Amino acid sequence: MATDRLTGLGRLLVSLAIAGAIVVATFAGYRYFTERYAIATDDNGVAVARVVAGRLYGSNELRVSHLSGTVQSTAATTRMWGWLKYVRLIKAPYDVDYFVPLGALRPRDFRYDERRRTLLVEVPDVTLGAPNIDESRVTVDTTSGFMPSRTAMAELQKRVSAKATTVVAAKAREPENMRKARENGRTALERLFEGTLEAANLPVRVEVRFAGEPRPDNRDRWDMTRSLEEVLGNAH
Repeated sequence: MATDRLTGLGRLLVSLAIAGAIVVATFAGYRYFTERYAIATDDNGVAVARVVAGRLYGSNELRVSHLSGTVQSTAATTRMWGWLKYVRLIKAPYDVDYFVPLGALRPRDFRYDERRRTLLVEVPDVTLGAPNIDESRVTVDTTSGFMPSRTAMAELQKRVSAKATTVVAAKAREPENMRKARENGRTALERLFEGTLEAANLPVRVEVRFAGEPRPDNRDRWDMTRSLEEVLGNAH
């Protein structure tokens, strides 16, 4: 009798788990379809401009540089086994941001040189945000070829946008731009940490280095043996 009850309970739990999985999958599929494919309309059935979905995410990144300018991009496609060729060319404004992910900082990344009253902070290297191509403000937009079809134009749009994004990302990663972004980040972080320490009545100098940069060769210059945890522990 007890065994039968346990078996029945197990079957019930399995059934509930399967039903729950079906509900979750159905909801996820419905939301995916609604966000990606369903068209929002007004009371008269006319498509309208509206925000379909939005999610707000927390961020602990510091923007340290902003690169902007104009990008030229081109893309090509063919139809009729290559007999018809279409080429699209655009020029549009772009911008891309550089960030320092401060959320990755840990106490071990702070080292205090008591003799020099200097705090050495090692921060993660600068990262790039997603390039933004403002195609609503294009200055040049031409398509060559004999009567491009709607599908050809849609394909050209995707390709030219992707090429523009790739070109801008490559520009943003150029060594000189990365160097300037690091210097801007270094200045901003040193001011931030020095201001915080000064407000706490701890007037010490701050030096920031990025992960991957060489450490000082002369260990007499830096006392690297004391972490921030040890310094704060001795202060109590």
